[in-house]
Amino acid sequence: MKRTRIVCIVLAAICLLACLQGVGATSIRLDPLATSQGVMTASAASANDNYPISVDQAKNNIRVFMGDLSLDPVLSTTGSLPIGNYYYFTAGNSTFLVNENSGAVEFVHFGDNVRDSSSIVLTRDQAYANATAYASGKFTDFSSKNWKLVFDQVDTNYEWYYNPDTGSWNYITVNAYDFVFREEKDNVLLPTLVHVSVNTKTGSIIDYWGVDRLLTISSLENTVSLSKAVATAEDYVGTSGVESTEGHREVITQYQNLERLAWVITLTENGGYTYTVVVDATDGSFIGSQYEDSIWPEAWLTYNL
Repeated sequence: MKRTRIVCIVLAAICLLACLQGVGATSIRLDPLATSQGVMTASAASANDNYPISVDQAKNNIRVFMGDLSLDPVLSTTGSLPIGNYYYFTAGNSTFLVNENSGAVEFVHFGDNVRDSSSIVLTRDQAYANATAYASGKFTDFSSKNWKLVFDQVDTNYEWYYNPDTGSWNYITVNAYDFVFREEKDNVLLPTLVHVSVNTKTGSIIDYWGVDRLLTISSLENTVSLSKAVATAEDYVGTSGVESTEGHREVITQYQNLERLAWVITLTENGGYTYTVVVDATDGSFIGSQYEDSIWPEAWLTYNL
């Protein structure tokens, strides 16, 4: 699957720079919560956020994550996702999103590792071994959680890479093995997720997501049947000639860690076009489509993968 990964940053003044330096799976769109002339300060980024993790603490956590105490991350901006508020740092061609409340480094893109990936040298199993080894070293209790592998594919991307030797930006093709693990309980996918992207030639890690969240809803049992959820999805899409339907249950997150049990319905039309619709599994109401920014992780998996 081909895609161009785009960063949408709050301040127009740094938008171009962020798009060039921060492309990649970790270049998640940050909601524009506050704007001002000049550089946005952390205190203006998110309403009702007391920033328990300081910028200096976040920098130190990046250094520990990277095992490099000499690293000097630079704060670019701040913003929010449905799963929290984030500091957005850059260090050379790498980007880091640090959760402001927990201090966890949850999204990383290693820009220097996108090079030399024009050919596929590694086998899928070799790349998988690299991905799981990296995740085991970065994500607490990775080996003890019950994971479902929901993405397992080779992906072709296009990104800008800054070459410090020539002082120029180069537009390059990036091939990567993408692996996405979702925690699963009672046949329900949970918000906890690990994503690792592996260079198809060198085996180096291009992208890492590590999001660990407590389950806060009281039950994983749906009160709305799959057939009723499919009917809601078909009403929303307003399409005819549906060839097939598929549905599974997930705990999705919206509005700063508000969890909901949902049916995720995929409708496939004659001709192969698909729609994904998210329906509340407790009251049958329409929540959104896969393109709704407020739905974690459906929107971000669709956008980036």
